Amino acid sequence: MVATHALALVIPLLATSSASSASSATAAEGAAEVRRVGSPLASASGCVIDASGATVTRSDGGVETIPLDELISVEFPRRSALAPASGERIVALLHDGSRLEGAVAGGSAEMLRVALRPGVELEIPIDALSALFLGARAPRLERARFDVSAKEDALFKRPESGGDFTRGTLQSFSANDCEFEYSLGNGKFTWGELEAVVLARQGELDPPKAPLVHADLAPDGVLTGTLLRFGDAGLELKPQGFAKSVVLPPEILRALRFDGARHAWLSDRAPAKVEQTPYLGSADQFLFPWRPDRTVTGRPLAVGGRSFAKGFGCHSRTRLEFTLTPQEAQFEAWVGVADEVLDLADRGAIQFAVVLDGKEAWRSAVLRAGEPAVKVGPIALAGAKTLALVTDFGEGEDVADRGVWGEALLLR
Repeated sequence: MVATHALALVIPLLATSSASSASSATAAEGAAEVRRVGSPLASASGCVIDASGATVTRSDGGVETIPLDELISVEFPRRSALAPASGERIVALLHDGSRLEGAVAGGSAEMLRVALRPGVELEIPIDALSALFLGARAPRLERARFDVSAKEDALFKRPESGGDFTRGTLQSFSANDCEFEYSLGNGKFTWGELEAVVLARQGELDPPKAPLVHADLAPDGVLTGTLLRFGDAGLELKPQGFAKSVVLPPEILRALRFDGARHAWLSDRAPAKVEQTPYLGSADQFLFPWRPDRTVTGRPLAVGGRSFAKGFGCHSRTRLEFTLTPQEAQFEAWVGVADEVLDLADRGAIQFAVVLDGKEAWRSAVLRAGEPAVKVGPIALAGAKTLALVTDFGEGEDVADRGVWGEALLLR
């Protein structure tokens, strides 16, 4: 990959407002849900957030100031679906774990331009990019499947275009293709023939500065960066590897999530032990392995029409065991059968269970697709050393048993 410098992301239709009021920041779209450590979920008509904290106007008219280290998330009301941008559909993975979905809008030797929505375009520096996926399967693909070299970039063609891959050095992007240097010289490959572009990491990017915010985008995707401000004009943040800040308009935001010393998303840590057991056959015949923050088929987590940016997709029977620290006091989550099962003939049948130090602490009834998500906890951990999430068989063997653990959260 050619050496580059970071470029800015461009939002041509928005500018950041410096005079937003808490009462107006979300009022136009209805009430938002504000989640704070140690407090029940609060309904808010407005919210302004910067590095000093959040000023929240509650639905009852009261105003509350929340320190940033106590703020877990702000979830915005569901909005009407936005028209997609025109162009070749693409999923862009960034080195910091961000995931962006949109359409290719152009590029150069230094950046790729992605349209998230009509009028909302991001110029992503090449140094920040980890992989690009294209075609109908793009939302469900994972980078690990395409890792063939740690030192070279690689292009992978779609099965209908031959399915082969080429290693070399990416030269540039355009709206129609990318230019690639490989063993036969320089060539241009159209987006329509490619399934994946994997970029080798060229050195380490400067670590992002605190406070961090994770912007969950509609209908899917997330962008992480240093929080600058959230208000009427949307969210201003500076992603890792970007030279300038970015403004995301409020209509493409599903939620904002924050890092803090008093809470942790369980899907951000690797399980200490994994057991996956099919209803019939041996463990090596398990067809749908668990995934963090996606369903077992790679789709967004959703149960009963409710979306979750964080959590796990698990097929029955899966047991994920995590090591706890003494500071972790409570666990909570939402569970249910993934909405994608509604497209199948069967509705699945799953029981979910929470196990502490080998003893069952909670178990759900049998749940099926189409039913609302069920709240888990808060469950007191009371000094437990291990926490296991069990996605168990319900009825009807394991047919369509695609389970979701949404917003699995540890509180300290």
